[in-house]
Amino acid sequence: MKKWLSALLLTALIGALAACGSNEATNASNAAEEDSTNKLEQIIESGVITIGLEGTFPPFSYHDETGTLTGFEYEIADQIAKDLGVEAKYVETKWDSLIAGLDTDKYDFVINNISITDERKEKYDFTIPYMESVATLAVHADSDINSLEEFAGKKAAQTVTSNFAQDARDLGAEIVPTENLTNSIELVLQKRADGTIHDRVTFLTYLQEQPDAPIKLIDGKTSSSEIALILNQGNEEFREALNEIIKKRLEDGTFAAISEKYFGEDVMYQ
Repeated sequence: MKKWLSALLLTALIGALAACGSNEATNASNAAEEDSTNKLEQIIESGVITIGLEGTFPPFSYHDETGTLTGFEYEIADQIAKDLGVEAKYVETKWDSLIAGLDTDKYDFVINNISITDERKEKYDFTIPYMESVATLAVHADSDINSLEEFAGKKAAQTVTSNFAQDARDLGAEIVPTENLTNSIELVLQKRADGTIHDRVTFLTYLQEQPDAPIKLIDGKTSSSEIALILNQGNEEFREALNEIIKKRLEDGTFAAISEKYFGEDVMYQ
């Protein structure tokens, strides 16, 4: 009888522990889900949104002559923060590790002329696009390269993980790794690289600021893509709030005015 009672109590205890463990696992799962889906609430409560960008990528984000962070996408992000009613905190990170910073919640979203790609969508979410990127090849002014086809077998100065680097590979060029756009252009000017591919508006801005720079743009586009904010998956309320702001500011001309300021024309997504 004692043995039977002991066995019964042991079975009940094991069942209780199993139920407790199951409840704890469920609670932990629910807490994790709540944390991921309440990103927007967390940002509003803290009063701060953390934004990742390069900060060395004119005219998108860079430091002016006074050392102040500024730029086209800096102002886009700043407007988004204002519309959310929070303070923007910027985290400047080199391109090759910029998107990966989302994996450790280094920032809430990244804005850095980032193209929407199927590969990136497997791991991250995107907002609706706010502009279209048209990629163009720039070479030294005295280069004998006059078409995209003639870039095959040449050296392209690029940040290795960017979609522009893939454009160069698709044209048959050899990649010369660089840290940012400024380094890429410097290598072309020094003739240590034959050319570099980047967003057309970036080159136009550079030539506005450096009209005597021996750079020429090759006719034709290597690619075009939709540009959007990139953020972690599982934050639907946050993503929808960002989408609503982007849609509103595209429609009311706020983003177009920022574009005119930096590019002299409206390059926003139509």
